[in-house]
Amino acid sequence: MAAPLPAPLEPGLEGRILTPALLVDLGAARRNIEAVLRLTAGPARWRPHVKTAKIPEVLALYARAGIRRFKCATAREADVLAGVLEAESTPSGDILLAHHLYGRGLDRLAELTARWPGVSFSTLVESVDQVAELPPGPGVFIDVDLGMGRTGIGIGEGDEIRAIARAAGDRFRGLHAYDGHRHEADLDERARLIHASYDELVSLAGSLRDADLAPSEVITAGTPAFPAALKHVGLATLPGSVHRVSPGTVVYHDLRSVEQLPDLEAEFAATVLTRVASLPGTDRVTCDAGSKSVEGTGPDRIAEVVDHGHLKAISQSEEHTVLMAEGGERPERGALLRLIPGHVCPTVNLATHALLVEDGRLIERVEVAARGHEALA
Repeated sequence: MAAPLPAPLEPGLEGRILTPALLVDLGAARRNIEAVLRLTAGPARWRPHVKTAKIPEVLALYARAGIRRFKCATAREADVLAGVLEAESTPSGDILLAHHLYGRGLDRLAELTARWPGVSFSTLVESVDQVAELPPGPGVFIDVDLGMGRTGIGIGEGDEIRAIARAAGDRFRGLHAYDGHRHEADLDERARLIHASYDELVSLAGSLRDADLAPSEVITAGTPAFPAALKHVGLATLPGSVHRVSPGTVVYHDLRSVEQLPDLEAEFAATVLTRVASLPGTDRVTCDAGSKSVEGTGPDRIAEVVDHGHLKAISQSEEHTVLMAEGGERPERGALLRLIPGHVCPTVNLATHALLVEDGRLIERVEVAARGHEALA
């Protein structure tokens, strides 16, 4: 495991906690933010995606680190984040609601713009028709598909992209090009493929500039792609444009990130405390944190157990994770274990509350305020 293990909890604290429980180490999260800022040479080139953070007290760490531009996935995230920026007296807050909005979603965006006048809001579009439907106020980023095939207009559709930019007029902010499909195991091959798509993106930005439609910002790169993205010379030197990366998972780190970015200096800031619920058979341990508490990424990367490397997660159900004891003793029934999630983003979203700790000490119990979706607005 490349990252340092979480600090042990202070004596007596574990016995006070109802399991399963999400623990968030503020010190580790702060150091993870600092590690990314070292790579980006400051906050100017980082627009973090807050879909991972979810907790106001963690969002405040971004603001205190000098970060002013953010990306989010839901209106709830945007609302909570805007409130944090105001509470932190953050000037020039900028939030991209990086989703395609329709119907009531567009009304909600208008409400957020009115509620938080000190924050600049924007959203994504991929067609001229979408521009016409937007409420007054929010800016426009064109969502460009670099080959992921999930959302966005194809990068080769230059005429249509220029038409969207013209339709947006002075609301046109820039290009958004997420490359979440780039997580090849060979880092050199991943970087080569990432840079090839960025060469096309630089060419597209140049064609917009030649048409007097220069994007002021070009956004790329989630967690797996961002180190390579920062090394692309063309993006770093775009005339009249700022290139920003948008990793979010890095604030907490997880097993998937260790696999995808083995050299990243990051710590496991979010863990799940669980108890041994059962000892089935002769070599298995079942804990009380299942898929409703900790999100894995397939059976090979559900979670790892802190300080119990011989316990291997092999399966999950809603309320239980089953561990295989390989070459070591099984813990007793009722024993406490601490799990590092395979995928931390949905793990945090599963929790209603989190326990904030630092150096093993309990700070406070807080709400995971930006979790879930708004059903009615």
